[in-house]
Amino acid sequence: MTAATLAVPAGGYAWLGAAFGGPSGALVGCAAGLVLSALLRLLVEMAMPGPRWVRHRGSGLARPRRTSR
Repeated sequence: MTAATLAVPAGGYAWLGAAFGGPSGALVGCAAGLVLSALLRLLVEMAMPGPRWVRHRGSGLARPRRTSR
């Protein structure tokens, strides 16, 4: 997970928390953003079918077949 993927929701919830609750609201908002990002990632990982190594290659293509010579 890239840093921007975590920073955007954490920063957004921290800003929202700061607007309504001051510094303590910012801390709670930042923690809520991080937790929600992690939960969303887990839900997406569980919902995607197929072997995990295929999903994390980036191309989505199957593993190349070995040829016997």
